Amino acid sequence: MDSERWREDRELLEAIRRGEEAAVEELFDRFHARIYSLAMSIVRNESDAQEAVQDVFLTVVRKADTFQWNSALFSWIYRICVNTCLMRLRGRKRNETVSLEEFMPVFNEEGMHVSPVEDWTGKAEKDLLNRELGQVIRKASDALSEKYRIVFLLSDVEGLSNEEAAEVLGLSVPAVKSRLHRARLFLRERISRYLVHGAAE
Repeated sequence: MDSERWREDRELLEAIRRGEEAAVEELFDRFHARIYSLAMSIVRNESDAQEAVQDVFLTVVRKADTFQWNSALFSWIYRICVNTCLMRLRGRKRNETVSLEEFMPVFNEEGMHVSPVEDWTGKAEKDLLNRELGQVIRKASDALSEKYRIVFLLSDVEGLSNEEAAEVLGLSVPAVKSRLHRARLFLRERISRYLVHGAAE
């Protein structure tokens, strides 16, 4: 993060610590859209997302004195958002997820694919705007187990770098890369099945 943004964030948080109401409003204006987008990606419910966002900003204001600047301000706020949303999800009756192993490529002793991976790239480019394919992608991402889905959402939906996602989740960069790779393989296989067979399984 550039030094100018870091300075602005420090000044904003210091103003919040002093109890300045305008600073709280600026915090909300600066981060609301991104936090709401992340919350919606995780909880998939508008009402829950709105409540989660309110909880996030209340937590940020309440715990402003505890932030030690060991990471970027947005990383801390994202971490609060992820944890808040996960707590809400765990409070619901959880949907069953599927095993990634079922969708992982199988390799022989020489390290080659036992069955070739379908090249669906060209067709996918034409169909990406297709509503049904979008539903397949959302359904597939929802089927990911929690630890893979959150990394996928942060990286491929919210556009965070591996380093930023690692900060948010308290993971190493290699761990983020590994989870993201497995999530992408799973989603690729699900989408390939849809494109080849013409229907989601």
